[in-house]
Amino acid sequence: MRARFDFHLSVLGGVVTGLLALAVPAAATVTSGEITPATSLDDAWRACNAPQLSPADRIAYCTPIIESGRAKPAARAQALVARGFGYVSQKDLEHALADFEAAIRSNPKLATAYYYRGAIQMERDPKRALADINKAISLNPKDPDYFRERSSLYAKRKEYPRAIADLTTAIGLAKKPAREYFLRGATYEDNGQRDKAIADFQASLALNPDDELLRRHLIDLGGQIPKAVQLPSGLCSANDITHEQRIAGCTASIESGTLTGWPLKVAYCNRGYALTELGEYDRVIKDSDALIAINGQAGCGYLNRARAWYYKHDLDRAIADYTQAVTFDPRLHEAYASRGTAYFDRREFGKAIADYSAAIAIDSDTPMYFSDRGNTRYVMGECRSAIADYNRAIEVDRNYSQAYARRGWAFLCLDELTNAEADFDKALELAPRDAYAESGRAELYQRQNKSVPEQRSTALSFENLRRLVEHPGGDAAK
Repeated sequence: MRARFDFHLSVLGGVVTGLLALAVPAAATVTSGEITPATSLDDAWRACNAPQLSPADRIAYCTPIIESGRAKPAARAQALVARGFGYVSQKDLEHALADFEAAIRSNPKLATAYYYRGAIQMERDPKRALADINKAISLNPKDPDYFRERSSLYAKRKEYPRAIADLTTAIGLAKKPAREYFLRGATYEDNGQRDKAIADFQASLALNPDDELLRRHLIDLGGQIPKAVQLPSGLCSANDITHEQRIAGCTASIESGTLTGWPLKVAYCNRGYALTELGEYDRVIKDSDALIAINGQAGCGYLNRARAWYYKHDLDRAIADYTQAVTFDPRLHEAYASRGTAYFDRREFGKAIADYSAAIAIDSDTPMYFSDRGNTRYVMGECRSAIADYNRAIEVDRNYSQAYARRGWAFLCLDELTNAEADFDKALELAPRDAYAESGRAELYQRQNKSVPEQRSTALSFENLRRLVEHPGGDAAK
């Protein structure tokens, strides 16, 4: 079970949660001063502790506070913890550990510093990690994250009663203990207590009904899905049906008057998605408005409406709705990626890269996210970084033609003609008559003083047609 459902806190995850745990003191804890001609130390302080910030930017903003000599010890310690988190996100654990240790020296009563120092030592030194987390709990016994992390150590040692006790405490402390119920259920399952595991999985799913992995596992265990979070019946939730069928099924479910809460949200969201795929954007907006009026925190409602605004070429409204979507559902990677594309269209490339990176952090199995981030870097002239992203996209999907075509252009940017030719050939093998790959190969042949070969007439495969429909213009964007 643990191998399949290991949701214990990873030191490389939960950046937003971790930073929100920092109690940000008033800006008066640092003395105002210039870092750059446009950025004050107070501005750097606010950015250093912001929940949403790229790791490189966090490190850049926190460093002047740490090195200024004007920050009070408590503020300097907190900046060190925040910078340490930036290093963690970059998988630079040695620098992160050094920052957490420096934070403890600066403020020996900062519980978060002990907690994060313990978290990054879970594998290398479990005994020291446990001591650090015990210290964090002694300094702040009201933080559920600390008990949840300690339970992970106990579970790995197969001390299940202790792990369960810590998770029970965490459930009592957490505002929305979906993860804590899940972990306690997993621990019960590992300990052979199936009925208690099912009860906790049901409680977790009731709080987080969008967890499809848990939903399937609960069914595999023989547990019942709680009625309040059951999917709408019939065609609305069926697989392998047409968009028209889904719209009809969801409409029947909505108009039946029997759905409330989460099932009603799913029915509206499924219908909105199908309408978007058919290009009925005004109906999508109307549907989303109706859902949001019922449930103002329905992330998928904002996502559907944002997609409609985007395809209607209203980028401002699209970005606003994508932002609402991730505000209410921070795991909605599609919203981050789509907002990144809207920022790309506005040529706000830094924001686009940050959003693609956020999407990748949530879902690293979607090659398009790497490809689109690489495309943004390519447009910015960062061809080597773009190639690294295209490489990642191809690692995820060896048949992703778009990544080969785009990487070919990046190799052209670096005048690596042999690599470019191989990529354009591969792209055209996978997607014959692809315009972007053909234009790249024509440019390549011109540089090589070679004539462009006669094009073969090849029918467009269904898979490539599907990609063109789902990602219009994706291959043509430079």
